[in-house]
Amino acid sequence: MVLRGMGFCPGHITGFFSIHDKARNLLARGSRGAGINLSLGVLSNVSMRTPQETGNDGPMVFKLAVKGVNDFSVDPRIYGSVVEYLLPERGKGWEVSVRATLQLPVGQGFGMSGAGALSTAIAVWEAFYSRVLPWDRRLRFKAQQEDFFSMRTGEFRVRPIRKRLVDRTQLSISIPKEIRPVRSSGKASGMLEEGGEVRAANRWLDDSQAGSDMGLISYSDVVASAHRADILIKGGLGDVVAQARGGIEMRLAPGIPPYGEVHTVPVNIDSSPGVAVMTLGDPIDTSTVLTNDLKRTRINEAGETALGNLLNDPTPERMMMESSRFSRMARMQGLNVKGALMEVERFASAAQIMIGNSVFALVGGSAGLVQKRAVIDTWNRRGEVKVCNIDLIGARPVN
Repeated sequence: MVLRGMGFCPGHITGFFSIHDKARNLLARGSRGAGINLSLGVLSNVSMRTPQETGNDGPMVFKLAVKGVNDFSVDPRIYGSVVEYLLPERGKGWEVSVRATLQLPVGQGFGMSGAGALSTAIAVWEAFYSRVLPWDRRLRFKAQQEDFFSMRTGEFRVRPIRKRLVDRTQLSISIPKEIRPVRSSGKASGMLEEGGEVRAANRWLDDSQAGSDMGLISYSDVVASAHRADILIKGGLGDVVAQARGGIEMRLAPGIPPYGEVHTVPVNIDSSPGVAVMTLGDPIDTSTVLTNDLKRTRINEAGETALGNLLNDPTPERMMMESSRFSRMARMQGLNVKGALMEVERFASAAQIMIGNSVFALVGGSAGLVQKRAVIDTWNRRGEVKVCNIDLIGARPVN
């Protein structure tokens, strides 16, 4: 019998971030910052045959087919490493076929590498549970997800960053100005409330036995495999844990639980805005930014400042304000990006997508259809504009 599964992972755009990639444990590496999950992402289909069926006692036979909306190059290692991590004995004797459909451009800050990894990992989970009735699979997945995001985490601390002297007047100041990073709360996940307090995740399955049978792999294995793969190929730092959580997210500690900590900013469902996105230039290789010492310093200074400000006022509007300020402070904006942002600043909250030659804006919602139409018409003169919804659920099986 062929095991089959399908998984979807939303695309993710980062508004601002700081880099924390020096931990020895790959699961503790990542970034702090904030971003938005999108209704477009990656859909992965997985077909697997066991060693007993294939009669193969050698290495895993792996086939990959990727379709997307633009010309791009995809690193196949991210898909293969996810499957190897999840299968027994690194997939020895297995035959695995993965078909992935990418709905957003690669290399423009939409988290496509993380989405490809996580949607594939979830499809593998779905394949292992394929003999279970669909309603039971959904319940088991939700139970395991709740357990994962309800655990306690170790409190993450960051050393204050000394700001560089800006002008000569600062030479008379005896104590250097420092950016004092916010500390994590020790809770893996929850919803941020006014003033930055963290509401605990809803444990609606506390009295259920749905999460007791973990099968061959667990939800924790799924997220770990995708995060590890994304870190290893330097496709991204914080996309996977954000995509697993969904919504407008804020990451207070890097990595995934029990190391990482991610919370959601409250969104009014009745007046939830859309997200207009547009690419303006060639893709940016994320690894070239993450390995540049000067760029890292600027990013970390600007990112920690933005995170502290957002925690004091956790709203979508503040997230957009800090994202716009971040890209200027970190000197990430090219001329095309600057021009596109200036064109809509009178009537929309807009910012650069990290890390890409692309921009995004919150449109519609309480601002109305006139504002949404104005952003689309203005940006359409520069390129193709896509309007997505905010994905509030996160990566999930499709069954």
